[in-house]
Amino acid sequence: MANKRTRRLWPFIVIPALVILLLGGYALSAGGRAKLQRWLGGEETAEPFEKGKEPEPENPEESDGEDPAVEPFNPGGDKTEEKDIKEQPPADEPEKTPIIYVGQRLTIPGKSAGSAPSTASSQVITGGQLASASGNKEIALTFDSGWEYTHCLPLLKVLDDYNVKATFFPRADWLKDHPDLGREIVRRGHTMGNHSKTHPEMTENKMSAAGIREEMRQSTRIIEEICGVRPYLFRPPYGAYDSRLLKILAEEGYPYTIMWSIDTIDWDAGNKRKVDGKETLIDEDFIVNRVLKNSEAKKNNGIVLMHIGGDSAGHLTVKALPRIIEGLNSQGYSFTTVDKMLPAPDSGGQTVYTVQKGDTLYSISRRYGVTVQQLIEANNLQ
Repeated sequence: MANKRTRRLWPFIVIPALVILLLGGYALSAGGRAKLQRWLGGEETAEPFEKGKEPEPENPEESDGEDPAVEPFNPGGDKTEEKDIKEQPPADEPEKTPIIYVGQRLTIPGKSAGSAPSTASSQVITGGQLASASGNKEIALTFDSGWEYTHCLPLLKVLDDYNVKATFFPRADWLKDHPDLGREIVRRGHTMGNHSKTHPEMTENKMSAAGIREEMRQSTRIIEEICGVRPYLFRPPYGAYDSRLLKILAEEGYPYTIMWSIDTIDWDAGNKRKVDGKETLIDEDFIVNRVLKNSEAKKNNGIVLMHIGGDSAGHLTVKALPRIIEGLNSQGYSFTTVDKMLPAPDSGGQTVYTVQKGDTLYSISRRYGVTVQQLIEANNLQ
């Protein structure tokens, strides 16, 4: 009898228990909680936002998407990257300033306002100005290069064999055609000068001032890019110069215009020409004797003009060079380069600054306490 009553009550016990379990599980879900709350008459609550999805603002029309009270995150604190810092010139400086380039030499004017621009001119040099530290007589061998190049390496070998350093004046376009030779000259310890870019006559009746400046700036840039040195010795093409050229050279960073005391005339080797009023063959003996006779008369600080030549002139120059070196040694000479025979270009009370990578006229003016306009006027920048 008891078992029969239990079987009758079983559905009334099991079914409510299942319902309670189902409702309990449903209530644990987010959606179920919200719906049960509505069924039971409670207030509706906002559903939580899905992961990765920003919740919508309660009043979109009133929100501008920013919280003015919250500072933006800056992992570097108050520090700003150096590349973002830009110097801003003061309002009284020129809005547009000339372009300056690495290696350019700028004269720094006096600090007083309105100081006059420099009127210095490049100094013409025909011989050294400094006595040697050893007290010996000194002489400088110099070599111009215009177009010929065949005997450049043989010439360098002779200089190496005798441990002689010389001064070279290449045409900049020659360096563009033979950059390996230019780099080899510097690598072997010789001094690099400038002989212009295209070898024009640079006097007033032949070339404009603007043309001269362009010639100098381009040639300087080419020499520096190829050889890695910034020249400050200039030898004018054809040896031609005037007061205007000398002033421009000084403004372009060339304090010395290098001429010579002995001209070997090797550029005309193999030909006859009038020398001292006499028709003369320019051969090996002539080149050697011309140097040794004139050096004996000069006594000290001479500058010998020779050339890197081709199959004729260059060949004779290379052949004559050992005899020249040995003959000068027998006269008591030691060999030096032109730059070592002259005072340093920054001497004489005038400050000259060489432009470095990253420099601006404004940064240079701040360094020396002058204005940009004073720098422009002192260096005749355009």
